[in-house]
Amino acid sequence: MRRMPNDTIIVSVGNQQFVTEFGDPGLPNGGRGGSDRMIATVDGGNAVLIFVGDDQTLQGHSHGGGDHLAATVTGFGDYVFLDGDAQAMSGDAHGGNDVLHVDASTSIYASLGIFGDAESAMSADTSGGIDVVIASMGNRSSGTFSGDSGSSMSDHARGGNDILSVTQVGSYGGASISGDALVSMSGDAHGGNDILSYTVGAGAQSGAASLVGDAGYMSDDTHGGNDILIAAVDGNPDSTSIVLVGDASNMSGNAHGGDDILLGSSRDDLLYGDAQTYAPFTAGSITGGKDMLNSGRGNDQLWGGPSDDRFVFDKGSGLDVINDFDQGNKAVGSTAREHDLINLRDYGFADWTALKSLISDDSTGNAVIHLTATDTITLAGVHTADLHAKDFIV
Repeated sequence: MRRMPNDTIIVSVGNQQFVTEFGDPGLPNGGRGGSDRMIATVDGGNAVLIFVGDDQTLQGHSHGGGDHLAATVTGFGDYVFLDGDAQAMSGDAHGGNDVLHVDASTSIYASLGIFGDAESAMSADTSGGIDVVIASMGNRSSGTFSGDSGSSMSDHARGGNDILSVTQVGSYGGASISGDALVSMSGDAHGGNDILSYTVGAGAQSGAASLVGDAGYMSDDTHGGNDILIAAVDGNPDSTSIVLVGDASNMSGNAHGGDDILLGSSRDDLLYGDAQTYAPFTAGSITGGKDMLNSGRGNDQLWGGPSDDRFVFDKGSGLDVINDFDQGNKAVGSTAREHDLINLRDYGFADWTALKSLISDDSTGNAVIHLTATDTITLAGVHTADLHAKDFIV
């Protein structure tokens, strides 16, 4: 296997310049990319930077190198795209273990796209590397970030075990973060075990992000990884809109969810253990993972999804709603029984008897757990009489 040299590429991008650089142009089919360092400063307006760690495509048995791509963005209206390995991967190609870092904290109206392996498609038997994506966004900036593919994973593609950390530093902005493919996973594609985090910085006035453990859409016989999704708000913004989805926004066919952990922020979040919507091929053909959802603070909406899930509430959790307690299987047409659990250990109840006295139905018949004067949990579609000691961890 031919090995490409380890290169250092340093560029500066000025006003309205369009710069594209490849770490290993002409990488032969079956070759191995070098461990390259690609460093850019983007300080002009309306500039475009494209960094690709290896070559335009990785095919056959090609293997990407362990690259380090970094860009500092200080201009206005700039576009920055970083691909850890290639713009497309096919065959039995393997992505390298890359580090991609963009500091756009002082930029305005920047558009970022950072992809651990391929900017567009990963198909056939491709495998993503173990990548680290770190980004900070400035004012009125937006970004799309994925651990493996910026678009799709199909056939037998496998995602790597990636870490993605995105911080909104500027006043306003938004991010779409996916552990594996931003748009879709199909065929027999498998997601990696990823860690995704999004932080609204202390100076932000609003924050918006969707964190999806695997892909926007999962279909056919795809499998989600066992992912960890974390949302944090450091300051006191006027508004936030943060959605955490363990596997995919939509799961269809015979898709299978992973065992995910979702940790909400101190604001009002939406947490979905598996998906937001389901379209099973046959009744019960979609399976969910055994997920753990911690609402954090704020007034949150939670859906565990199919299978047995655990909901964790700590002191100061706010006014929360579990929308599918022991009902998640219904969303995929399954009649199998569930055993979801509610963990209230942080509240220090002596036993089930002490907790039971704090549960009553509201005016619409939903059971409400009155933990404190400011902390409640409403169980939509569940009556107080339906609950038992086995439903709780105290």
